[in-house]
Amino acid sequence: MKEKKKSLLPLRSFPFECSESYGVSEEFRELHWHNELEICRIKNGHGIYLINGIEYPFQKDDIFIIHHDDIHLCHDDSSLVMQIIMFGSSLVLGDYSSPLDVEYLHVFQAASTNGRNLLPLCPPDTDQLLCLLDQIESESFTKSFAYELVLKSLLLQFLALANRLYSSSEAESPTGFVNTLNRQPTSQGINKKTALKIKAAVSYIDESFQDKITLAHLSEIAEMSIPHFSATFKLLSGISPIEYTVRKRIVIAKEALRETDTSILLIATNCGFGSLSNFNHLFKLYTGMSPREYRKQF
Repeated sequence: MKEKKKSLLPLRSFPFECSESYGVSEEFRELHWHNELEICRIKNGHGIYLINGIEYPFQKDDIFIIHHDDIHLCHDDSSLVMQIIMFGSSLVLGDYSSPLDVEYLHVFQAASTNGRNLLPLCPPDTDQLLCLLDQIESESFTKSFAYELVLKSLLLQFLALANRLYSSSEAESPTGFVNTLNRQPTSQGINKKTALKIKAAVSYIDESFQDKITLAHLSEIAEMSIPHFSATFKLLSGISPIEYTVRKRIVIAKEALRETDTSILLIATNCGFGSLSNFNHLFKLYTGMSPREYRKQF
């Protein structure tokens, strides 16, 4: 199966977007990856980022560097506020990139390869990075004359400083990560080859959620034994493949209940639930209310 990779930016000459997120949308609680490079700054709150199977507890002022190959999801508390920057590598490299241009993006490859997506907290370097992110957010909001030039300039400054901070931290520590809070990821990640196999299974779930999905079939798609596939999938997502599938179906069902007048029976069928009673039971288990009660809210 061809790997599915999402594109989160429209096709345009300036592939850059800066946004603020309150909490985590249901889509981003699912395993996902995208064509763009991502910088995620925690402005408030606590939670867990799972990136390539590595679990990162996060807090205010943490900065994550996420490569376009990284498979990830986020769990949050109710007070989470994130600044999210997405940009295409073409913004930095252009059509006639030099070796120096390529170095700007080195931090993404290094973070992904080494399993160290959380930038170290090392004042005053971190303070400079946060200041640059504030300026990027301001320029993105005001869109003053020549704001695109200013945004690219600020982004390049951020990347240059992030490379310096990351490289110096790796040189200082044989474990590869030093920060003032001495926090380490709480789990080990998976290699790229294994990640590709899991991505194939996730893509199948996303595209075929309405069909009957079995653990045996998913493990076959991933070309792994059932025990190995189940353990690896749970490492990446925090839940089993079957529970992940059920949650995916619940998300789709909630959207249909909100946005359409389709009967609950047909929604249950279209979302891959074996029966209306099974749908009602699982929907209430995951949402705390029946499908009918949920629909009445909208």
